[in-house]
Amino acid sequence: MIEVFHASICGLCHKTFEFLQSRGLPYHAYEVIWDEANNRFQDTDHAREMYRRCGAEVDFVPQIFINGQHIPGWRKLEPMIQSGEFERLLKP
Repeated sequence: MIEVFHASICGLCHKTFEFLQSRGLPYHAYEVIWDEANNRFQDTDHAREMYRRCGAEVDFVPQIFINGQHIPGWRKLEPMIQSGEFERLLKP
């Protein structure tokens, strides 16, 4: 199972979705909303769940979970794709 916490304004989130869609991989997407005035994500159920699953408050997205393993962002996911580690994570 692939889960992605994302924000609509995030270019790297869109890149993550484009990659997953190009591979025909199903995923669950959970939107969080950045609050410029408070310099953090708005307090929503999705944001609280993202913080809980990440183990702390985070200030960037995407936060990606593949079969329960946390990948903090596209910049961490991209080398995992190139090395083949991403494929290994997809296997149950």
